[in-house]
Amino acid sequence: MELIRDLLAPIHVAAGFFALVSFWIPALTRKGGPWHRRGGRWYTAAMAFITVSSVVLALLLLAGERWQSGVFLLFLGLVTGTSLWNGWRVLRAKRDPAAYATRLHTGIALLNVLCGAALIAFGIALGRPLFYAFGPVGLLIGGGMLTVWLRRPEDPKYWLYQHLTGMIGSGIGAHVAFFAFGGRQLFGWGPSGFGLVLWIAPLVIGTIAITALNVYYGRGTAGTMRAPT
Repeated sequence: MELIRDLLAPIHVAAGFFALVSFWIPALTRKGGPWHRRGGRWYTAAMAFITVSSVVLALLLLAGERWQSGVFLLFLGLVTGTSLWNGWRVLRAKRDPAAYATRLHTGIALLNVLCGAALIAFGIALGRPLFYAFGPVGLLIGGGMLTVWLRRPEDPKYWLYQHLTGMIGSGIGAHVAFFAFGGRQLFGWGPSGFGLVLWIAPLVIGTIAITALNVYYGRGTAGTMRAPT
């Protein structure tokens, strides 16, 4: 297991750095433009690899003595992977909400809700503020997905809100992972004091950005925006 971890960890870190850089290409370029689409494809590919490798590394931690770190990394991989998948696939069903809200969609939404609730319970029982600070993320992601399933959206730009929420949400996960694991290894930023602030800051800033963009585009300013392909 140590051999797998030693081989996978450097590749995971390199992919994470690439994802952090490529995230800001579509974020800062014209929405629907060539660099937005190109950067989005780079970011999606890097994050897809990171999601899979995060699960593998989390399972290795769970099998060892650092099971609490494994639980947190596994949850982070779940919510990040869900956000990425959701933000990507909604573009393929932008004109058909029924094709978007499939059984798989519903099952993954429920999994996020259950895991979020479990992480909150773990955090309270173990006295880990980080756990019950991030547990609600699973409830929000899963709850938002279930809302689309229960109530077919009438707004034709529903895909845009889901795309923004998914991609920024996965970016939150990437930045949290950097501060939580990379920051601890490189700078000793632990889950307390200044380190805890840095761990939670991407969540707060990203949530504000998602809300602000959804309000902005919801006022009709996104009428000419093209869906990335």
